[in-house]
Amino acid sequence: MKKQKIQLIVILVLLIVFVGGYFGLKKYNENVQAKESEPKYTALALTDQDEIESIEVTNLNGTFDIEKDENGDYYLKDNDSITVDRDKIDSKIKEIKTITSEQVVDGAENLADYGLDDPDVTVVISLKNGESHTLYFGDFNQSASTYYLKVDDISTIYTVSSTLKSAFIFSADDIQKAEETEEAAEEASETEASESEASETEDTETTDNSETSEDTTDN
Repeated sequence: MKKQKIQLIVILVLLIVFVGGYFGLKKYNENVQAKESEPKYTALALTDQDEIESIEVTNLNGTFDIEKDENGDYYLKDNDSITVDRDKIDSKIKEIKTITSEQVVDGAENLADYGLDDPDVTVVISLKNGESHTLYFGDFNQSASTYYLKVDDISTIYTVSSTLKSAFIFSADDIQKAEETEEAAEEASETEASESEASETEDTETTDNSETSEDTTDN
């Protein structure tokens, strides 16, 4: 009986050790994974107090100077023919308030190697406190599926997700309110239909005149 009790105690101790070790190892792995998932470098970090008043975006479609008015709405400084969609701009600004990177290149000697000597996308961020930051987007890194990014005059080159650069490749039509786009499409459709109808009427009149002329000739 005493021997059975000892065996039972040993089993219970081993069970406790096993369970404790299992949960301890699980917690350790979770901490390691969390640490590995954390970005290693910060390219730009703006706080809630760093209010962005305007962004000037230069891409293949031109330069877009987007400013904020006293109501918190955005407008294109040199193009008042469209109404800028506030949600679309806010989502882009959210993308650049905190920019992190997994890899960096320090002391790059030739910016052309990274497409940063003549970047095809540049974003100038102007803050309410008078400060500004410039983001330069370079070439695509195929092995890491990321783009190269340079911030201000800092020599460090960061790698960032493709979605960050894509957010700033747009045209004026892409950032205007959807209802205006729909209205423009409807107007274009109506104009096209009207022109088509006018063309059909003209063709009909031409045919009728031609037939009338033939009948007169026959007589």
